[in-house]
Amino acid sequence: MNHFTFPNLTTFEFSAVDKRFPVSQLLNFLEALPTLQTVRIRIKEELLLGDVPPERVVVLPNAEVFSVTQGEPGYRIAPHISCPSARHISLVREQDFEVEVPQEIFPAWNTIGPQYTASTIDKIAFGITTIGEDLVSFSLSFLSPGSATLELGYRVIMGDEDYDEPASELEWKYTQVLSHALEAIRRHPLLSNIKRLHIWDRHRFYNPHQFVSMAMRAAGLFRFVGPLEELVLDIDDLRLFLSPFLDLPGSQVSTERGTFPSIKELIIAEHSKDPFDEECVAAIIGFVRSQHMRGVPFERVVFHMKSSPAGMAERLEPWVSAVGFSEEIVSTDDHDSI
Repeated sequence: MNHFTFPNLTTFEFSAVDKRFPVSQLLNFLEALPTLQTVRIRIKEELLLGDVPPERVVVLPNAEVFSVTQGEPGYRIAPHISCPSARHISLVREQDFEVEVPQEIFPAWNTIGPQYTASTIDKIAFGITTIGEDLVSFSLSFLSPGSATLELGYRVIMGDEDYDEPASELEWKYTQVLSHALEAIRRHPLLSNIKRLHIWDRHRFYNPHQFVSMAMRAAGLFRFVGPLEELVLDIDDLRLFLSPFLDLPGSQVSTERGTFPSIKELIIAEHSKDPFDEECVAAIIGFVRSQHMRGVPFERVVFHMKSSPAGMAERLEPWVSAVGFSEEIVSTDDHDSI
């Protein structure tokens, strides 16, 4: 990197996987390339930052796509690179399944620098995607007006032997990551100003104690959210975010019913061919009725599913102006992870 110059380079993809890597060399190389438009960096091993001053920031004025994937904990490279014109920024932590979930999955907002914190946020999207058979990706995206996106990710690489792990171990990792994601969303300085919140997930809880704990966290998130134009729940276990309208023994979730903000449109997606069971139906109706009784009714409720529950529209009519059904299933391509 010290011996080559590319004055017109527009795309740079770099990977270091098998040795300790001096970050100063990478910063020097990038600093000499103001023409870069796409930058993708993947570093699996230990980063050497000893000779990089904390205040040093390399500006890439023309970069529109900037991605860093690293195996080491913490967001250590990102604070030293600024891409003021970037439309897509991705900062991802990647590790093997057997490695413990780190203390820092998603960053504190003051640690990645103001260059990654937009002045306005229009939409937050969080979800879990399985890529093939060997990668599970947790994606937390923040979208600004004009389609600028910041994605914070955590990926778990699954080996063949990991499929023999008990379901409890997989669920424990899931709850840890979900807890970190909810906390990162809650602590975002602009959370009260967002207009759209999208959540997608194919996980279903099997441990009732873990479910109750996570349901309380999920319900508590809405205390910090301002009025929403749109709430999309594309999840297999709707109980998690509609828990205030369920009878969960031993929890205080039911006391949180008044914490939801006003929401204009509720969109619920179901990928299974089977309709919702009565517990989920009752929770949806309870949610819609509660918003109406609080004086902040939904303007519209839309269901994306193959088979709608019998009588759902009639049961919702007293509480919402418009109810729509569509067999078109929301796909992961419709979400905003990079």
